Amino acid sequence: MKQSPFDIAKELFYRYAEPLALDKRYPGQSLMERLTQPDRSVEFRLTLQLDNGGTLVSRGYRVQFNDDRGPYKGGIRFHPVVDLEEVKALAFWMYLKTAVVDIPFGGAKGGIAVDYQKLTVAEKERLTKKYTTILGDEIGPEKDIPAPDVNTGEREMAWIMDVWRMIHGRYERGVVTGKPVTIGGSQGRKSATGRGVVFCIEEAARDLKMDLFGATAAVQGFGNVGSHTAQFLHQMGVRVVAVSDVYGAVRNLGGLDIPALMAHVAEEGRVGGFKGGEPFSRDDLFYEPVDILVPAALENAITAAIADRIRARLIAEGANGPTTPEAIDLLSKKGVVVIPDILCNAGGVTVSYFEWVQNRQEFYWTAERVDEELRAVMTRAYREVADEAMRNRCSLREAAYRLAIARVADAAYRRGAQ
Repeated sequence: MKQSPFDIAKELFYRYAEPLALDKRYPGQSLMERLTQPDRSVEFRLTLQLDNGGTLVSRGYRVQFNDDRGPYKGGIRFHPVVDLEEVKALAFWMYLKTAVVDIPFGGAKGGIAVDYQKLTVAEKERLTKKYTTILGDEIGPEKDIPAPDVNTGEREMAWIMDVWRMIHGRYERGVVTGKPVTIGGSQGRKSATGRGVVFCIEEAARDLKMDLFGATAAVQGFGNVGSHTAQFLHQMGVRVVAVSDVYGAVRNLGGLDIPALMAHVAEEGRVGGFKGGEPFSRDDLFYEPVDILVPAALENAITAAIADRIRARLIAEGANGPTTPEAIDLLSKKGVVVIPDILCNAGGVTVSYFEWVQNRQEFYWTAERVDEELRAVMTRAYREVADEAMRNRCSLREAAYRLAIARVADAAYRRGAQ
């Protein structure tokens, strides 16, 4: 029977929490149970009147998972395969992610099971605002702070902020992050996850004594995270030789012209048809003989069968949960270094934290300061994880989980059980 994303998330937690002996360290606190159960899961029906007079019926979700270290924080995705188990897993990973980089948030995630791209702009606005109306009392700048995720962006965050303002009768820019800069968004937020991935790659390359200038990379998924990761790698002199999206893939062994490819995707909506590369099967991207592989799409993309054929030296997980537990074990046996998702893609939530801080102060930073602060957080977090891995002779993933779980467990214990 196929495991759900939430089952996988719990399996990894139990695996890496075991050496911490939480029950012995905090007797009578039931921390293993407390830290693996969401605080609140909301599922509801959404109906939307379409422009043609028809009615769309879909499911909406919001999961709030552990606020021991601060308000819930997490994105909203609009995608046909969204379900409650996926949203719970993503919220679970989010509270671990904020703990790894040591920012004062818990975890949350939300979504709607809908083929969002097929809707008109007016339909998208009505759907987003209806979703927000239903959750109006569940979100807020000191309670639960949404952000963009798959198929959502600054436009949707502006719509959410507008509805929250109408419900509560006051202007609170910090109710969401990832907003347009003109209404309180932060410089650098859109590219933050990709930039954080590259900061981690730089640190890992230093440890591996890998010269990034002239190194090769393949990027699976060319959405916001994948495209910005490819862009920053390209600027550093890395040859990005292959990229893929949901429709197909292109490669050029001499290196793709990433700015030209991004312009092509902005116009055509897909990487296919790009004249600067040859088309090939997107499933074959994982097997390219590259130095760096960046999975930046959806969960469970790298299975054991795929991991067995991967030839990259370094994997940087730009997506959430892209590697199954069986694949994790196989890659470890092969000696492939994997920068885990809860560290590698934490740049987005880190700059969301910066945006929230700026909103609360109504004092806004330059792009240069955002980038400087992000680099400081990501490199510090990477070094803490790498040092933990060296001390315990374990993988970066296990080290990241150990640090995150220990931090949240300590906060939970200090808060008490009531």
